[in-house]
Amino acid sequence: MTTHAHGPGDSVSAAKLSLYGSIGGALIAAVSAVIVGVVNHDGGTVSEESTSTTFTPTALSEVSDRGSFDKVAINDSGTEVTVSGRAEKDVNRVFVLVGPKPSGGYWVGFADVLNQQWQADVQTEPRIPQPYTIAAYYYGPSGGGASQGATKFTFQPTEPTTPPPAPPADQIVDCAVQFGPSCFTDPGFGPPSVYKSNQ
Repeated sequence: MTTHAHGPGDSVSAAKLSLYGSIGGALIAAVSAVIVGVVNHDGGTVSEESTSTTFTPTALSEVSDRGSFDKVAINDSGTEVTVSGRAEKDVNRVFVLVGPKPSGGYWVGFADVLNQQWQADVQTEPRIPQPYTIAAYYYGPSGGGASQGATKFTFQPTEPTTPPPAPPADQIVDCAVQFGPSCFTDPGFGPPSVYKSNQ
């Protein structure tokens, strides 16, 4: 037997059911949001776009005839230093040292030169200790520019020679992390450009 409600209390009952359905749906949505928040909890940090402090190093303690760096940017957490600049035509790679580290050695990055411009990103520890040095070492297979002095020479025909290949970048980086400037003695390296923070 089917029972149909047709009394005045029946409409209230339908309204109550509708209200209960809305509250139930809202509770399910709220519980879902709480569960997602707990699963994705990141320790309470708020993610914001990283900013950096940028400056132009105007007083270099050493200047190179092979290139220079024009801009240095250190991100707000101090975990990355971005150095950019220009290089002479014969330079094809630039290695950048930041440091020294408190534990010894250096943070190192490198960049290939394109249209005489380069930019190297160097990963560091948070808050680089003061004072620090940033040095850019320029590599080109020719080993630097020719001297401008008068030179007497005789021509002897020989087979054309190709310059030696560049040393592998990762090999140089591994050396520089531990030993710093002493890794840039290969004839392809010229003098560095150096910025010191305490100048």
